[in-house]
Amino acid sequence: MKKLHIILFSFSLTLIAQTQVVVEEIMFMDAPYVGEVTTTTTKYASKGKFRQESAVEVDRFLVRMAMGGNKIIGSIMDGESASRIVYNAKDEEFAMETFDTIRENDGKPKLRTMSSFNMRRGSNDEPNSNDSNDQEDNGESDDQNNDNEYSRTISESVKKISGFDTQKVVTSIKSEEGMVLIQEWFTVDTVLFKYVSDIESELIKSYGGTGRGNPRSFSESMLKQAEQEFKSVPGRMVKYTMEMKDDDDGFKMRWQLKSIKEISFKSSDFEVYKKFEKVEELD
Repeated sequence: MKKLHIILFSFSLTLIAQTQVVVEEIMFMDAPYVGEVTTTTTKYASKGKFRQESAVEVDRFLVRMAMGGNKIIGSIMDGESASRIVYNAKDEEFAMETFDTIRENDGKPKLRTMSSFNMRRGSNDEPNSNDSNDQEDNGESDDQNNDNEYSRTISESVKKISGFDTQKVVTSIKSEEGMVLIQEWFTVDTVLFKYVSDIESELIKSYGGTGRGNPRSFSESMLKQAEQEFKSVPGRMVKYTMEMKDDDDGFKMRWQLKSIKEISFKSSDFEVYKKFEKVEELD
């Protein structure tokens, strides 16, 4: 009887350990000629498994038709089966490639989703983490950067956003072409964010790939490019707004974490629907 109790207790601990983290983010973009685009992204992460699904809604008819209509597209990485799946929920299709196949392609997946359409979002936890794009030429000369005006304000007050205590940073950059205004909110409560990021990174590394290298902060990336000194705020970004004002209509973008939570593990969250048809690659 004592042995049975030990077995049951061990099984209970295993069930408790089988959890997953679910993240929901929403991004809104309003750009000249493109119009309004809203992207809702949901991420699922558990040990050895990662899924990301993005639903894209485009306001302008012609742009929407050029993209093939509004989309719900996602990808699933599974360390146990050593496979990567991409799928189009609208067309009810999916394609699969093995990690071995990706390794043979220098760690670059052959199957594509629409992730390249998404604007980049901050994700790194370290304040001074380097982003590869920081070193790219942004098309401005040193003289132009020197003529720009920079201002940065870090709020001392705390604001609650999506259940997190956050600190606000406002950065503005003025140039001859116009002004860029960036507002960002950071939280130091990064445990769940780091878990999701680590799961994704481990799976990408397992097939020989490299991390996404997303900047943790838009403003910090721009200030680094301009070789400006600035004070950094620790933590992880949970919301930002960016507005570019010029002679045209300008450009607006908003991104916010809607929720992040740890729940019981659901294997169905890391599977494609059985009714989906397997194809060689997505259109």
